[in-house]
Amino acid sequence: MITQLLHPTPNTKIMVATSHLDALMEELSFFLSPYEGLIDLSLFPGEHQEFSFPSIHKVHTIKDYKSPAFGIPRDYAAVIVQDVLHLHEHPLKFLQLIYRTLLNATEIIIVQKNGSMSIDEVVDLLDKAEFRASNTIMDLIDGYEVIVAKKMHMWGNGL
Repeated sequence: MITQLLHPTPNTKIMVATSHLDALMEELSFFLSPYEGLIDLSLFPGEHQEFSFPSIHKVHTIKDYKSPAFGIPRDYAAVIVQDVLHLHEHPLKFLQLIYRTLLNATEIIIVQKNGSMSIDEVVDLLDKAEFRASNTIMDLIDGYEVIVAKKMHMWGNGL
């Protein structure tokens, strides 16, 4: 479960950028509920299930894979990128903009179908976007690779 990677506090706010809103949304909503956490959604083109949970704060429809995910600078305790990075026309720029939306000492979690994009390529992009401490988890979700990296306070652009 992806929630094992999150460290919520009261009023935690996360962003999910996805090409297919699915059961992950339900899992996140129930997990954040006791913390009164909020989720902002950036829905890229794809198939999205309908959900209405009190934890959904804002929903932004992104028109194409050239556009950035919606995000307010230094607003999120975590960003989950689900099956978007390998489709984006400018993955480095996409990650650099995500970096700005995160609070210091927080994480980006990339969830992608096995083999969608080389793990080495993803880690290299994360490094170029100033994310640190990258880790790959192969057995968290069947059929998916999960790559986690941190925005470190006082490292690179982490001010």
